[in-house]
Amino acid sequence: MSDNTYNGWTNYETWQASMWLDQYSYYSLQLDRWQDDGEMPTLDSDDVYTFVEEIVLDFEFKGLLGDIVCGWLSSVNWSEIANHYNADLEREQ
Repeated sequence: MSDNTYNGWTNYETWQASMWLDQYSYYSLQLDRWQDDGEMPTLDSDDVYTFVEEIVLDFEFKGLLGDIVCGWLSSVNWSEIANHYNADLEREQ
């Protein structure tokens, strides 16, 4: 069995998604949400996946490219990313 971890993440796709979320200032958006609501948000995999899905669905991917994008989305460990952001948010308290 091979080791598919990448830079401390489950796999390359999870690391890459995390890097792209940083580019979209996902963490800052969650901090703003916390300040607006007065409660620290707790993220789950659906929160993170939905955010990325909304970005991805702005484009029409069909055929081969659609298959590649869907394969990438299904390879990401969304729970790991959510846990990473939750840990960062807890440190902000």
